[in-house]
Amino acid sequence: MRWVKIFLSVLILAILIESCKKKEKEEVIDCSGVSPSYNSDIKPIINANCLSSGCHNGGSSNGDYTSYSGLKAVASSGTLESRVVTNKTMPATSPLSLEDRKKIKCWINSGAPNN
Repeated sequence: MRWVKIFLSVLILAILIESCKKKEKEEVIDCSGVSPSYNSDIKPIINANCLSSGCHNGGSSNGDYTSYSGLKAVASSGTLESRVVTNKTMPATSPLSLEDRKKIKCWINSGAPNN
């Protein structure tokens, strides 16, 4: 019975310590003077990180990013920014560099044009 009390005490202490940690500050991306192009900036990032893994190729149930229209759909829905820029859960292997996340964020902010 004593080991249960010790376990619960350690568990409560761990929860308290975790809840007291400072949350990571949200990354601020400034798009001033940044005008990324779909063809020269965004498409190469997608090709290298989303298509090469096979996750978002044509016919994929995860979404087809092989064309502008496929990527535009997730950009317009907010999913692209949420998963890639804000939460950094995509690509699944590791987050994109700050530079690439900035290009994607600024491209989305400018209306995700096909340029």
